Amino acid sequence: MQFAFTLRSQLEELARALDHIEDFLLQQAAERELASEMRLIAEEGLANIVRHAYEPDQEGEIEVVLALSETEVRLELRDSGRPFNPLEHPEPDLGAPIEERPLGGLGVHLIRSLTDTQSYARQGTVNVLVLVKRRGV
Repeated sequence: MQFAFTLRSQLEELARALDHIEDFLLQQAAERELASEMRLIAEEGLANIVRHAYEPDQEGEIEVVLALSETEVRLELRDSGRPFNPLEHPEPDLGAPIEERPLGGLGVHLIRSLTDTQSYARQGTVNVLVLVKRRGV
């Protein structure tokens, strides 16, 4: 089963998009914990795009494709913003004192820890981030 939609690259759009993702998964009999985790994963990925992909005065779009199978949930986020691979962001040093840690990076860390596979590709002028979480793992 697949569900796709497009949203504007604006923070005000996030809650509606996250509701769509969670509702779709729950309607397809996905476990509540899985739906909640996918909502969190999507929130981090979408927030990164909204904050970093486009110039402040530039309105862009984000395409969301969510695919659910018996074995996994696949979330694909596509945008035409500036090229950016969030997976190249170094892992944060969680052992360092908080005042010594650089800002940012925890969202990508969260995405990595909650998903089983992550990939990024630049396809022409489009950033494509694919995040996969296995079911029942």
